[in-house]
Amino acid sequence: MSSQSHECRLLPVGKTIELQSRKWKVESLISSGPFSSVYLVEQDGMPYAMKVEKQDGCMRPVLKLDHAVLSRLSGVVGFPQLAASGRTTEFKYVVMQLVGPDIATLLHMMPSKRFSQSTVYKYALQTLERIRVLHGAGWLNRDLKTHNFAVGLGSDSSTVYMLDFGLTRRYRDDSGTRFLLRGYGPCVGTFPYAPLASASFMDQTPADDLEGWLYMIVHLLRGGLPWHNQRVHLDIARCREWKIYARRETGKRRLFSGLPSGWISIFNSIIALNASDTPDYNKISRTIVAMAQQNGIDLSVPFDWQTNPTSRMLLGLTPLSEELTLSPTQTFDETLVSAQ
Repeated sequence: MSSQSHECRLLPVGKTIELQSRKWKVESLISSGPFSSVYLVEQDGMPYAMKVEKQDGCMRPVLKLDHAVLSRLSGVVGFPQLAASGRTTEFKYVVMQLVGPDIATLLHMMPSKRFSQSTVYKYALQTLERIRVLHGAGWLNRDLKTHNFAVGLGSDSSTVYMLDFGLTRRYRDDSGTRFLLRGYGPCVGTFPYAPLASASFMDQTPADDLEGWLYMIVHLLRGGLPWHNQRVHLDIARCREWKIYARRETGKRRLFSGLPSGWISIFNSIIALNASDTPDYNKISRTIVAMAQQNGIDLSVPFDWQTNPTSRMLLGLTPLSEELTLSPTQTFDETLVSAQ
């Protein structure tokens, strides 16, 4: 057995552990990396996700960021509820609400490996709202991609959750005062979706999160990006060059080819923002809803993962023969894009 797999085995599966006078039964390992793991745990018959991170030898500790963000946003729609946190001599841990598969996993369950336009538009609205809330709390995400969003379980499967805050960074203090931008910023994120600022080693701002968000949405709508698709080998330098070219009119036409012009309008509004500007999230949301209405995209139908038999099983949904309706909080009308 490799040393890496040994490092990941931080909790004994099938055993009950006691942390700060609370007992948790470790049911199974959900995922693992070199320095941290996520486990399915249970307490009093309720399932939770427990993320643990080694105390020693962890080259880049990030669990503190998960804890910081969830401590502030726990209980807010679309952010997992924080149940417990702490540390032992061997590891740090955070226990949170258990959610379902991430969006990337659900996408691969679809027969065509694509989502319907309705699902993508609704996903765009919800993820934009998560970003607005995160920014409002003073944090940048800096790694927006389908792997970092998941859906709720059972009757909560209409809710998209933001996950994994390992690359988040504070950009303002609690009073709302922004920190000064550094002269040099790290290249962070996932290359196909990372904004131009990241690829240019510049400090990021809220506008850069929205740029990365838009690349993610365009990928879902078109099945790929000009610089990242089944026919193009991922090249970091090419990604940056394309993101520069996309700011020209010819580049915009290629990036948004086949999509309603409103998406170009959204892109223009994002790249026009100055570092100190606050994005108009509501205007973007209204533009998305308007495009859906103009193009006959029904935002009241279920998400694709709610009608696919395989994903329904993972989400703990009832058989397809039973009527599936959206919860009142997940209808898509003007309340979704009301003023902040």
